[in-house]
Amino acid sequence: MTDNAWTAGTADSAPPISIILATRDRPGPFAAALASVLAQDLPGFEVLVIEDGTAEEHRAAYDATLDAARTRIGGRLRHHRLPRRPRGHGQSYVLNLGVALAAGGYVGFLDDDDAWTDPGHLSRAARALAAAGGADLYMANQAAWRGEERMAGPVWIETLAQAAAGRGLQPSADGVFAVGVGELMALDGFCHVNALIVRRAHWEAVGGMDEGIRWECDRDLYLRLVDAAGTMLHHPAFVARHNIPDPAQGASMTTSLGTLDRLLYRLRVMDKACLFAGRPAIRAHARLHKAYTLKHITEELRAAGRWRDAAFYARQALGAGPTLKWAGFTLLAGVAALRPGRGMG
Repeated sequence: MTDNAWTAGTADSAPPISIILATRDRPGPFAAALASVLAQDLPGFEVLVIEDGTAEEHRAAYDATLDAARTRIGGRLRHHRLPRRPRGHGQSYVLNLGVALAAGGYVGFLDDDDAWTDPGHLSRAARALAAAGGADLYMANQAAWRGEERMAGPVWIETLAQAAAGRGLQPSADGVFAVGVGELMALDGFCHVNALIVRRAHWEAVGGMDEGIRWECDRDLYLRLVDAAGTMLHHPAFVARHNIPDPAQGASMTTSLGTLDRLLYRLRVMDKACLFAGRPAIRAHARLHKAYTLKHITEELRAAGRWRDAAFYARQALGAGPTLKWAGFTLLAGVAALRPGRGMG
């Protein structure tokens, strides 16, 4: 199959795109997510559902949802249930497995507690990819919601079209921009997997997701995909709703990890990009965000009264992103750490 094979799948031809839904112990939100995928108006796409060790009490609900979906799309829905592990296999492992099993030349993703809100998302992407003769990445936008309140942005790449136009880039007649590393690295955010479609061969070329990272593994993937990409396309449409996890639920990577754990994973993401990215703009972006992350770690330690540890990370942050203001804070943290009873270290 070629990148331009965007026709409806048939019994003897691979579907043009495979959508991967990873899920664990959330049959209710998963049913809504799957329904939003099935509402897409592109014919012939494949859906792979990977259950990451669902608990026994949820299996009947999952099976009912999947049986109903099969009556609509038949064999284009494929389902794999992994053995249960206490913490699961993790998003990186599950999405890598989904891509390995996919039949499509392109892969897309949706988190099981989110939903696509635009039924034309896949067909729009298909037209853009066909018009471009294929691309390594296609990126759209999503909105963040906390309950029924939409969060103010930008959060991810909502300002990318504006940044591209500001650099003199012109969209196609369909509103699609061909973007470069410069436009992407000028943003603070990254394209969330809900709004990302990747050429499968490109995913495989960068090695997929890092299975040692359990938070912001999608950001790590994004930086490596962009670093190695040729053609990258962006349409500014908002195609997905991201539901910010409720800490009371304790059922996602975000809620199951503490703040310092999450920041240490982000630090690893930035260190990897600093060390291994081939493009200078990506290394510069990673150095900047490494400094932000170290400062955030410092603030968390200071708030916990761990002044000696805070002083240690403050010095690292100063080295990564020196400013006069932070130099003053680092000095104050060092003095505070010398006082008796000022935390660990």
